[in-house]
Amino acid sequence: MRDNQVIGDQWLEHKTVEVDGINVHYIKSGEGPVVLLLHGLGTSLITWSRNIKPLTDAGYTVVAPDLPGHGDSDKPKSLKYDPPAGARLIHRFLWALEIQRLSMVGSSAGGLVAALFTLDYPEMVERLVLVASGGLGRRISWILRMMSLPVLGEVLYHPWVHEKFDVSKWIFYRPPPFLSEILPEMARVRALPGSRRAALRSIRSSINFRGLRKRHFILNRLQQCTVPMMTVWGEEDVILPVSHATAMQEALPHSVVRTIPECGHWPHMEKADEFNDLLARFLRGSLDHQPVPNCP
Repeated sequence: MRDNQVIGDQWLEHKTVEVDGINVHYIKSGEGPVVLLLHGLGTSLITWSRNIKPLTDAGYTVVAPDLPGHGDSDKPKSLKYDPPAGARLIHRFLWALEIQRLSMVGSSAGGLVAALFTLDYPEMVERLVLVASGGLGRRISWILRMMSLPVLGEVLYHPWVHEKFDVSKWIFYRPPPFLSEILPEMARVRALPGSRRAALRSIRSSINFRGLRKRHFILNRLQQCTVPMMTVWGEEDVILPVSHATAMQEALPHSVVRTIPECGHWPHMEKADEFNDLLARFLRGSLDHQPVPNCP
C-alpha cells in the first residue's frame, strides 16, 4: 500500500484504519464540515480525483475510502459484500475516525450504500447526494446482469475483456482526455488479488438477470427520509438509465434532481466542473426550495 499519491493535482497521504479486523484504505484532506465520498463497484477512490480538491477548496474535509473488496482495502473471503453490510461497515469506519456528523455523496453502488446508511443513521447525515445511484429502479445494463450469472460473470470481468472492449465507453458518453491519466490506476486495482471475486460477489448480492434485486429497491423508504437529498444523473448513462432520476423526482418532488446532458455514468468525473458547482451549492443549501427542471 502506498504512502501517498497525486490525486486531482493534490499530493494526498494514504491512510489505513482497522474496522472489524479489516484494513480500510482511505484519504482525508481539508478542514471544515465532513463530506464522505463512496465510489461504485469494481473501482476505487480514484473516481473522485476531480472532486476532492474543489471540495477542500470550498472549505470541507473530504474523506474517501476504498470500500472493502475494492482498491487497496482488504478483500476477505468471509465478508458479505451486499449493500446493507456496506452501510454497517461505513458506520463503524466513521466511528473509528470519530466522525459523528457528515454529508454523504455516493456514486452508483456507493450511492445505494450511502442511501442505506442515511436511512439507518439519519441523525448522522447532514445532506445526501446520490450520483447515478443504485436502488432507485430495476433497470440495469445488460452487462451487469450477465455478470451476475455463474461462470459467465468470471469471464466478462476478466482484465483482458476490459482491455479488449474498452469499458470506458460504457462509463462515459465521451471518454474524457484526462482518462489516460487514471486508467493505469484503475487497471492496477482491478488486478489486485481478490478484487474480481469481491466485485462479482458485490454484483450478485444486488443484481440478477432481471435487474436490481427487489429487496434493494429503496425509493419507497426514501420518501420517509427527512434528510435533504440531491440526485445527479448523466442523461446518456447506459449502466443505470436516467429514467431512475425521473422516478426519484416523482417520488420525492421536494428533493433536488439534476440531469446533465451529453454525460454518462460518472458525471462527477466526465462533467466535473458542472458537478462540483452543483455539489458545492447543494452542500451550502443554496439549491434548496428551488424549482426543479423536468428530467427527460
